[in-house]
Amino acid sequence: MKQDFPWRWQAITVAALVILAFSAAQARAADSGGNGNYAGLFAGTGKVANKIVDVDGFADWGNPGSTNKFSGPAAAVGVLAGRRFDLGRAGLRIEIDALAGSMSADTDTLDPTCGDETASARIRWMATARMGLDMDVGNAQVFLGGGPALARIVNSVADIDFGGPGCLAGHLLFDGDDSFRSDETRIGWALGVGFEMPLSSGWAVRIDGTRFDFGQENYQVNASGNNRCGRGGEFRPCTYSLDNRGGMARLMILYRFGRQARTQ
Repeated sequence: MKQDFPWRWQAITVAALVILAFSAAQARAADSGGNGNYAGLFAGTGKVANKIVDVDGFADWGNPGSTNKFSGPAAAVGVLAGRRFDLGRAGLRIEIDALAGSMSADTDTLDPTCGDETASARIRWMATARMGLDMDVGNAQVFLGGGPALARIVNSVADIDFGGPGCLAGHLLFDGDDSFRSDETRIGWALGVGFEMPLSSGWAVRIDGTRFDFGQENYQVNASGNNRCGRGGEFRPCTYSLDNRGGMARLMILYRFGRQARTQ
């Protein structure tokens, strides 16, 4: 837990510096018409949606492939910078963004008998690079864009053993051999759609929705191999498969640099 603050704010600080440098370096290069650079701040809300599969039936004893889906609310703030290239009746957008906030979920249903194994997933921060197209619709612009995403994700399973003959009997003991914790940077993708309305003096407001997916990773428990991987299984490490994905709606305030600011 001591790494949460450094990772989160180091990521958002680096992204903000990159965006400020990008904007300052490019602001004077804005072309005529709809071309130009823009940057802004946003707040978002949505959910993270995860899936864990007990590949060997280790927690859900004797039921290999047992699947649990677990989700939780997400709230985040972030920064964005981009450049728009006028294509006549449409525009090409290239953007980068970064966000951090509260994006986590957990479940204690891996073991349906005792509920003594908890799976959790948390996204510490996320950054994306996107390319897409927009079109004018009245005084607004609608757009679609996507591209690679990078995130710091913590996935874990914690097993609590009971010291007595029953699930709730005796003292509780954390079983590190049947648990895992992974804190790593993962690569995935993001896809978003939304619309943007000009305000005044170069300012604009945007609302968009984003879907993100960081794919599937395999993790192992029963590291010592002292238990079977499910009823009748081998004495070896056992596998969990975990997916991390989700979606978010964002409200954004943008400033368009140079001559690309549109007037109403």
